[in-house]
Amino acid sequence: MSGAEVYAGHIVQPCSQKGGPLTAIYAICVVLGAVAALIWIFLGLGSEAIPGKRSADPESRFGERGRYAVAGVLGFGLGGMSASFAGWVTLLALMAAAGGAALMVLAARYLGVADADAGETG
Repeated sequence: MSGAEVYAGHIVQPCSQKGGPLTAIYAICVVLGAVAALIWIFLGLGSEAIPGKRSADPESRFGERGRYAVAGVLGFGLGGMSASFAGWVTLLALMAAAGGAALMVLAARYLGVADADAGETG
């Protein structure tokens, strides 16, 4: 048990650093995707609440492709970070990141909320 310490009556092993060389890229994607998603939400809410600010709505500016890009970046980072810190080899972690991006894009496409004005008649 080299390097092990006893803390509060329990043997604690030193933590080996997990994650591959792409961990920093995954982390950057998580941060950028989360910030972009929050900005997207707040700009969308603000453009609905303030009359005449429809041009600030990210859905009207960037459309579905913009929403898919934000979801894809966030999914890429989340999938890659999860696989990387689980100890997967780099190639499998990269494949998990791509899978996470694809799943997030599908979620943004099929679980997204439709525009409230689209179904109203009157």
